[in-house]
Amino acid sequence: MRVGQKYSAEFKADALALMERGDRTKGQLAIDLGLQPWTLRDWYNGAQMAKQKGKRPERAAVALVAAAETPQQRIERLERENARLRKQNEQLQEDRVILKKAAAFFARENE
Repeated sequence: MRVGQKYSAEFKADALALMERGDRTKGQLAIDLGLQPWTLRDWYNGAQMAKQKGKRPERAAVALVAAAETPQQRIERLERENARLRKQNEQLQEDRVILKKAAAFFARENE
């Protein structure tokens, strides 16, 4: 369990942007991002409160960062996210190959 894990404002903004897309449940998104569901919920609630109050408390500034980004900043953010996802995809493909080999090994061993 990660205690006191710090996430960058960029990561929080990306997570909230993914949440607003609505293609996954909050719980599934939290799992996909490696977060606890309540962490994502707290970020979302803080951002909503900041929008309503028109303030920029540090914990809720994330939503304002995502909303105020220029097209160039959005492109750069999406390129970083794309690079991160490509790396994650490569790692998952490697894991899958290893697991297939392990499954084949154990299947032969049980015969």
